Amino acid sequence: MAAPVATAAPRAAAAPTSPAAAPAPTTVAPAPPLTPESFGAVGDGSTDDTAALQRSLDALRPGDTLAIGDGKVYRHTDILTVRTPDVRIVGQGTLLATNEARSEVFVDADRVEVDDITLRMQTTTRRWGAFEQMKLRLGARTGIVVRRVVIDGSAAAGIYLWGSSSFLLEDVQVHDTRADGIHLTGPTHDGTVRRALVERSGDDGVAVVSYRNDRVPVARVLIDRPTVRGNTWGRGVSVVGGDDITLRDVKVQASSAAAIYIASEGDPWNTFAPKRVRVQTADLQGSNTASGVDHGAFLIYSGNPSSPPRDISADHVTISDTRRGASSQVGVRADGGCAIVHVSLYKFTVRGGGNVFSANVPSDVYTRTSWVG
Repeated sequence: MAAPVATAAPRAAAAPTSPAAAPAPTTVAPAPPLTPESFGAVGDGSTDDTAALQRSLDALRPGDTLAIGDGKVYRHTDILTVRTPDVRIVGQGTLLATNEARSEVFVDADRVEVDDITLRMQTTTRRWGAFEQMKLRLGARTGIVVRRVVIDGSAAAGIYLWGSSSFLLEDVQVHDTRADGIHLTGPTHDGTVRRALVERSGDDGVAVVSYRNDRVPVARVLIDRPTVRGNTWGRGVSVVGGDDITLRDVKVQASSAAAIYIASEGDPWNTFAPKRVRVQTADLQGSNTASGVDHGAFLIYSGNPSSPPRDISADHVTISDTRRGASSQVGVRADGGCAIVHVSLYKFTVRGGGNVFSANVPSDVYTRTSWVG
């Protein structure tokens, strides 16, 4: 019988091989900001820096920043346009426009951020109304953010939005414009204006205006904590057509016409109706200073037979010292052949001024609840 074959002693298992160390992540330093000086700008307030400024804007690539020198004043005599998406323009310097006919700064790209700069109009001779004269214009782009920007004078509107979406205007200041301080129109939608200060505008302080010629109204916009003071014409805050517009914590002092105006207008403006407009807290002081305009402080108005204002609500509104010559401080009014559908006015407090309320529409159109005054 054959001898049994000895079982081989087990060998020690080979030590596992350590995996190769992962390469350390590479940190890419952000590109240093570009400056207008790198493209020939001087920034002394008298040299014409138009070409250098536009070269610097055109040189931006996505992710880049253009730094406007603190304390510098860059004069431009033509329109400046931002065409590159995902860029920032920052700094506490000034872009000074000296040609009122072509004085705008135009943001025509997605996700542009503009912070802290001042846009100044040197002088104006009249009110203009074309795109080229809006001081800061935001085009039909998405995700534009404007923070702490000062508009110091404008030949037309101070900040003008047409078709912008998912936008934010925050802590902007607008002074001494020939037209509206801030104007939102066309298919502008889904954005916020937060803590805007508008003083001495030549027309409405903050205006949402929806023209039927633009085919769709402004929609889903929040005007949050605006302050409007001393406009020389027009209303404090207006919604002249628009869907789902919210005005929150509004402060208006010494408006020329109504402090808050929610309306549809007929010829020649031909606007959409305001629908589902909400006013959530407002303080309206010294409204309707212009004796030739009979608005009072808070007016809902229908002037377009095909566009009846619908589902308008306001709550916690304080009104004081409205011009006594106004026929009423709060009004719900419709022209002949026009209508208004469902208005709710809750917790209005009215002090001083003359007649508190008037309406020329059927009483079942509106409700007034918990009024003082």
